[in-house]
Amino acid sequence: MTLWVRFENNMNNYMEGLSMYTYWNITVALMVSAILVMMTSFLACCGAYFRSKCLLGTYMTMTVVTFLLLLGESAFMLNHGLEDSLLFPYIQDTMKSLIHQYQWDTAAKRAVDIVQEYIGCCGGYSADDYTNIHMPIPDTCRDQVTGNQYKYSCAEVFSQYLEIRTGWITGLSLSICFFQFFSMAFSIYTWQAINEMESSK
Repeated sequence: MTLWVRFENNMNNYMEGLSMYTYWNITVALMVSAILVMMTSFLACCGAYFRSKCLLGTYMTMTVVTFLLLLGESAFMLNHGLEDSLLFPYIQDTMKSLIHQYQWDTAAKRAVDIVQEYIGCCGGYSADDYTNIHMPIPDTCRDQVTGNQYKYSCAEVFSQYLEIRTGWITGLSLSICFFQFFSMAFSIYTWQAINEMESSK
């Protein structure tokens, strides 16, 4: 899921256009944490197979670390990726700022047009972002088939668009955290079993 969000073409355009590098960075952090979980799971398998307390101890330590990382990163992503979070006002202000540069900055014009055309929205707050500065409302604010102007702001539509992806990613991340409780319990049980075997020799 994080790879898809990070490298999907349209998402790249949205993130770069709106300078949402914080969201990108947190998806990369979650990706790294997921890789750590896979690596530590391999350690657990090796520890159980070779009856190695050292490997199991390393696994349990890393499980606590990855649990805290995933929990913190999920909370951060929820705080920056839901409609009722820091995301909504950020998109409003960023879009409004880009609209002010629309007529003379080609990069700003491209960013605004891409978001409005592909997401199906108009302005950061509303279409008034254009009329308030005496600018004509661009064609990208209109449905390409019907010609009707989009009713909703880009902050509203894009935050809803991103909220679905945020929900999937954090849901999977928190599910991993949940299953880590069971893996930790199994590791402690295995550790105790190895201790009993060593003491019985």
